[in-house]
Amino acid sequence: MAGESSPLLRSCMPSSDGSGSTNGNGNGNGNDNAKKEPEWSLEDTEKLSAFAEQNPSIFSAAYLLRDAIILAKSNSSFAHTDYLISSYDNSVNRSSEYNTYRKILVNPFIKGLTKLCVFGLVLLSFIEPPNWCRGFSDGDSDGLNGCEDALAMKGTPLFYTDDTETREQYYYPSSGAMALTVYQSLYIERALVGFLLLHLILCLAKDGFSIERYFCLNLSRMHEVDAVAKKRIRTVAAFRYVRLFALFFIMMGMVNFSPDNPQRIYSHLWRIILFISFSEGIQNELMVVVKILPAILSVGFVLTLVIGFYGLIGIAAFYNTKEGVQHFDNYVDGVWTLFTSMTTVIYPDVMMAGYNDNRFVAIYFITYMMLTFFFFQNVILGIITNEYTSSHELREDELETSRMQYIKQAFNLLTNDMETDAVTRDQLMAIFLILNTDCYEIQAIPHNEALLLFAVLDTDGSEMLEFEEFCEFGNVMLLEFIGYEKFQSTFERIFPSVLESTFYTKLRKVILLSWFDYSIDVMVFINAVIVIVQMYPMLAGTEVVSKDDAYDLMRDGRIDTKWEVAETFFTVLFVIEMTLKITVLGWNRYTLSMRNCFDGLVTFLSAAATFYVYYPNSYSNSELIRFILVARSLRVLRLCLVIDHFKSMSHAVLGIMPAAGRVVLALFCVVFLWSWIGMFWFGGKITRDPNNPLAARLEGTDFAGSFYWANNFNDMLSGLNVCYNLLVINNWNVLESGIMAICDTKYYRFYFLSFYIVGVMIVNNLVVALIIVEH
Repeated sequence: MAGESSPLLRSCMPSSDGSGSTNGNGNGNGNDNAKKEPEWSLEDTEKLSAFAEQNPSIFSAAYLLRDAIILAKSNSSFAHTDYLISSYDNSVNRSSEYNTYRKILVNPFIKGLTKLCVFGLVLLSFIEPPNWCRGFSDGDSDGLNGCEDALAMKGTPLFYTDDTETREQYYYPSSGAMALTVYQSLYIERALVGFLLLHLILCLAKDGFSIERYFCLNLSRMHEVDAVAKKRIRTVAAFRYVRLFALFFIMMGMVNFSPDNPQRIYSHLWRIILFISFSEGIQNELMVVVKILPAILSVGFVLTLVIGFYGLIGIAAFYNTKEGVQHFDNYVDGVWTLFTSMTTVIYPDVMMAGYNDNRFVAIYFITYMMLTFFFFQNVILGIITNEYTSSHELREDELETSRMQYIKQAFNLLTNDMETDAVTRDQLMAIFLILNTDCYEIQAIPHNEALLLFAVLDTDGSEMLEFEEFCEFGNVMLLEFIGYEKFQSTFERIFPSVLESTFYTKLRKVILLSWFDYSIDVMVFINAVIVIVQMYPMLAGTEVVSKDDAYDLMRDGRIDTKWEVAETFFTVLFVIEMTLKITVLGWNRYTLSMRNCFDGLVTFLSAAATFYVYYPNSYSNSELIRFILVARSLRVLRLCLVIDHFKSMSHAVLGIMPAAGRVVLALFCVVFLWSWIGMFWFGGKITRDPNNPLAARLEGTDFAGSFYWANNFNDMLSGLNVCYNLLVINNWNVLESGIMAICDTKYYRFYFLSFYIVGVMIVNNLVVALIIVEH
């Protein structure tokens, strides 16, 4: 909660972050905020503590209500992977020692540092030396840091694709992201893993150093736990096992490292698994994929039979023809040709050899594409959408069922204890006190806000909470109370007397009028028109060669052209606008609007760029400002918000952001995993080194002819780019031609096949499904 005086009810809508982690009541960051000292008097605290000690059921009820609050905020099937549902075991909840460990775990700095360490391990995979070249040596240097030699080698390649290529080429093209040596990477990894081990120890300590409790081993004996909670707890336990194994194998890799054994080929795999074990959002999407997998496999099996059947027809129909020689030379190549056609990457090119000779060939390919591309792929999309919708609804129902069950159990405990049919004020105040002192997952509740929360729940003013009123506990605890002073501007706090002045009153009135924003919109539109006119020669593709031209004068670092005068005028104008709004509205209210945040950021960047360019220094190219002005011109998009369709579309886009974040993270993990597999199999094999026999295999391939040298798996970042190229399907057959040329077997085609199934057919369709469901 925010604000200590004059509390104002601001919002009662639950919110959630993209990762799916849950928060307590207040400003939406319950778990991410430090536990503040609530304003409870010593007398109230002693009185309520004594009351709670006399009625032990209040503690159990408080822990149940803690879970109700967490579940009310959660969009996850299992509230948070670091905390067990309290109804499972409350044996250590009241221990001061274990509460200390829990307090440390929910500390925002510790939580942020934990996330940073997990992400740091993933990031490390992109900037450390690739495994394939760690033992590389040119005979003159240490092989341990062989990547520095391999990735820096350049000279005359074995062959040139055409005469436009630079004479000197890197023999092993890479992204150039390698920033660490092998030992530097190892030291950083040890530090990151060391902190994560400490975090694991704290998690065990929080559960009383009980392996049984931490991994929920006695769940079968907990008969009072409902089936939904058991499923959630089993999932939590499963990912805790995964986390433990991932840390173990990462440490084993570090232990086994030596100059003679520098290649830790599986470290990337365990890092991404560890990342998944810490990301609840990814776990949610993974659970959805597991549920829909049987249905997808069934359709995939039928689709495979169709492709196989058409492969047989193709072998028979095109035997000893040009079409057959090119694409149906044998059954395996024929089936691969048909699969590639289904992805549309070579259609209709694949049929042209036969179609030129006989127009009836089109019937074969058209019927095949109708069945596979138009029918079966859309069936898969329908299955994923339907299952995603069902999973989404089931998750909502499960959360609501569990939340209401905890509230009902808490109500029964409290009423049975007092032998009444309602909850008293003292009982609820005692619960608030316990939530403050014992439940660090929930943000502290000041005394005045605790009274106000009770008043909100007590709709009939009876000073007692009936069951119907008590059922709203979880939602009411999400209310945010913000004091008026939080929205006071710094100017108002420093000069309070100005508030009553006639000038400030009129200024405030003008700034808050709608026509003020309309006037700014007009100026933004004019600015956008001027930017387009200024950049017209560039947009039209015409070259400017005269040194007296305004385009050239833009490079002298002085305000001496009409365009620079206009740009400076608009920059000053928008700085004044931003300053006036912040002065009147205050920083907190100003930043509540996403439009203000975007406008303020662009205005700040354009002002900073203007000052940097025109202030006397060595940098004098005012073209830097143009890039900022182009971004500022995007402010005209806010004019679209007056149109209902654009307004509803913008709300829909903002609404799906949390779910989209989870799917994007899942997609990143898929791309990361296949990038690692690609580097594991193909790292260092895309080469132009004349002394490497693999280079000769690439000559004459579509890969070399299309200048695809940078599309390789020589490091993780290059592999990541390749996988995103595969995700959009276009021209992936060109990349495949290069990979197949350097491989001794066609079985590596399964790499592309598996990525298409997982990345395109499943995860990509999940994006479509979430847009349909969330919208």
